[in-house]
Amino acid sequence: MKPVGLFQIRRTYKNLGRFRDIVNVFLKHGLGQIIEGLELHQYAPIRWWYKPLHKRLAREETVSLPERLRIALEELGPTFIKFGQLLSTRPDIVPREYVKAFDLLLDQVPPFASEQARQIIESELKSPLSELVAKFHDAPLAAASIAQVHRATLWSGEEVVFKVRRPGIQEVVKQDIDILHRVADLIERYVPDLAFLNARGLVEEFQQVIQEEMDFLREAENASRFKANFEGSKELYVPKVFLHLTTQQVLVMEYLEGTRIDDLDKLREAGVDLDKLARRGSDVLFKMILTDGFFHADPHPGNFLILSNGQLGFVDFGVVGRIREDLLDAMSSTFIGLLNRDYDALTRQSINLGFVPESVDLERYRQEMRADLENTIEPLVGRKLSQIPPMVYVERIMGLALKHHLRLPRELFLVGKCLVMFEGLFRRLSPELDFFAVARPYARRLITERSILGTFTRKFQRE
Repeated sequence: MKPVGLFQIRRTYKNLGRFRDIVNVFLKHGLGQIIEGLELHQYAPIRWWYKPLHKRLAREETVSLPERLRIALEELGPTFIKFGQLLSTRPDIVPREYVKAFDLLLDQVPPFASEQARQIIESELKSPLSELVAKFHDAPLAAASIAQVHRATLWSGEEVVFKVRRPGIQEVVKQDIDILHRVADLIERYVPDLAFLNARGLVEEFQQVIQEEMDFLREAENASRFKANFEGSKELYVPKVFLHLTTQQVLVMEYLEGTRIDDLDKLREAGVDLDKLARRGSDVLFKMILTDGFFHADPHPGNFLILSNGQLGFVDFGVVGRIREDLLDAMSSTFIGLLNRDYDALTRQSINLGFVPESVDLERYRQEMRADLENTIEPLVGRKLSQIPPMVYVERIMGLALKHHLRLPRELFLVGKCLVMFEGLFRRLSPELDFFAVARPYARRLITERSILGTFTRKFQRE
């Protein structure tokens, strides 16, 4: 493999220092083989080359490669943490041990100065903070790589939170994405064995995802859509967005007072019926996925509060999933097919949706997939959640997809991951909850509605 020249690196990267920082972090955590595989070892610090081989490999012997890569991504900051989190939603191309490691990526950073938050708010809203709020809490409620959150009281008396984008984060992300694009080019040029990753496509997808997450006007739209979808709901409360106080860098929403969904002791002390709460949460989940096709895709316990009236409250809308109409139909049919043990229908559906590569012998595929589905899923049907680890449902389906080289859209993997994470939350609340039983009426309702719509459409076309 031909090495990349220093002149080319200087010309390609506007900040060679950041690029060298990345190389150094990878070497620090025993990831030299990745650097060497991309022919970038010539940019390692001289002191690294003078280390005895056994010292270079010492960390490799005690910590697994996926774990070392996770630690390196965390050290490199928000862009790489978010990129790793995206990779964790792609078990079709990322090995299982890496998916599990990237699932543990932590987005924890120290808060930035409240004075900076005040300045950003005033600059964005073009008014002194004293004219906007009666009280502003300098101590942040939460701090993450993209933004931090401050509580405040408007002059109207309404309690709100200000979500303020971290200073300089847009420039950092832009720089890091440029580097990721260059690394993707190097992978495709010099590591042909990784062609299946479609590295350039992954980076382009990530660029769109993180740019949306940094745009608080987009998050405000997400929150407003959730509020409309759950208008009048007894299960879920969505806070009000103050659009006149919201920009790309500042988001103002109603402050919700409640208990974190994972604080079981406090919930019990408050007399909350945990079984009922788990059922309500599951209803919310399947309405989002199977009715609305628009769901919360960051099910961290800190994003969900239990309000004093027993409602579930969402407090973050930066990461959402959207499901296309054809996939919505497919998911509902899949649920019903699993519940009815109709493995022939499931196999036909995978073909009709274009998931099966053109090079595959369809007759052989039908026979093998039908048998695999029965052997893999049959032992799970009818069993309660308490009898099955949360990952089993999704892992078995994804395992079959990998075995048969199915081309599944990313949305399905994201849905699968969210189902597992939500399931884990609700299982802690109610170990005996039957997840499939909650899903059944939503899936049946959607199929019925689609069938009626299809009949009406065909009649209209004939007339």
